[in-house]
Amino acid sequence: MYAFRSSLNRVAEAILTTKHYEIPVAAGRKLETLIDRIETNPGKFVEPEELLSFQERLNLRPALSTLPESISHEDFIGILKLAMLTESATDSYADAIHERAMRHDATWLARFTMNVWAPDERTHYAPYRSMVLDLGFSEAELEREIRETREAEYLHASGDTPIHLTTFGMIQEYLTDNWHGLIASLVRESAPEAAQIANRIKQRETMHTLWYRDMTALQLEAQPELLGHVSEALVHFQMPGQVLLPDLQDRVPGWLPKMGADFDRMTRDLIRLIHESLGGSVRSSGEMLLAIASEKGMRLGPLDPGLVRTALGRLGGPGFGLVGEAMLLKAGLGHLYSNPLEDAAPIHRRVERVRSVMRDWVADRLEIEVGYESYDSAT
Repeated sequence: MYAFRSSLNRVAEAILTTKHYEIPVAAGRKLETLIDRIETNPGKFVEPEELLSFQERLNLRPALSTLPESISHEDFIGILKLAMLTESATDSYADAIHERAMRHDATWLARFTMNVWAPDERTHYAPYRSMVLDLGFSEAELEREIRETREAEYLHASGDTPIHLTTFGMIQEYLTDNWHGLIASLVRESAPEAAQIANRIKQRETMHTLWYRDMTALQLEAQPELLGHVSEALVHFQMPGQVLLPDLQDRVPGWLPKMGADFDRMTRDLIRLIHESLGGSVRSSGEMLLAIASEKGMRLGPLDPGLVRTALGRLGGPGFGLVGEAMLLKAGLGHLYSNPLEDAAPIHRRVERVRSVMRDWVADRLEIEVGYESYDSAT
């Protein structure tokens, strides 16, 4: 779904295939403590009484006459149905995550999934069901579509270890958050009640995104070797709708620009999230970028990223940090690594000037963006 494009050609083995997973006991305790805190204070779910109040006030029909010219009524229904149906299959995703979590004795992830995430998500389809009903669709037809989606087999393709799952969750929740926000923007003036409930759901998805980010960061902090699993989850990322609702999901790349998607902002958001999940380490960000570039067959100017990664690794790896800085610089996030040099020793200022020239060279050869194929696969 997200294309982190560089100009780059396929080669070499990256760190993307190992399935071994192990974290220290102390790290498991930290993760259990994090889930304790989340369970104690999960924030306000979208409750049934809130949904009832929304239904009583809902009038979505004015939105049909105020849609952008590029969005047909059929498009609008499809956009709402994609939200409704993917959200209605919450238990399919929860079961898949829970089973994999227990397979790796990650009771913290199993608890989060069943005690917080699934109960929170189960109500998110209902407002969109009400919206589609308000536009004249029959209840029997919608119930049939919901039932078929729930009964369809969900095949999870983004990796099976807990860190694969938390990385997947972080990206998937961010994209879902973005989708609800785009819907809210479409109806903000014409149907404020619909915009309000879409934004409420968006707020919940934001919380989920940050929780998954923190889970990923704690695992990597304890076991840096799991960086390859994060890279693998990103390379093989697939939105659930691609499995359960391919006809609707395949239309997303065409809908996104019509809905006003800000691809530059999405790129910054995703890179910041991933960087934060790596503990803010520019070295880890650089190594991950080169691993993904190798897997995707991209090039760094005239250089093969697999060979660059091998060379930097043999030098002890400090160059990975330079690549990570270049990625942040290209995304407009240079402030995440820059340090004031006024009080630095002269030798440090000279070193930084050299690094700056090299960083700019690498950044100029990167094209890191979220493409129109978003919501399908991630690079």
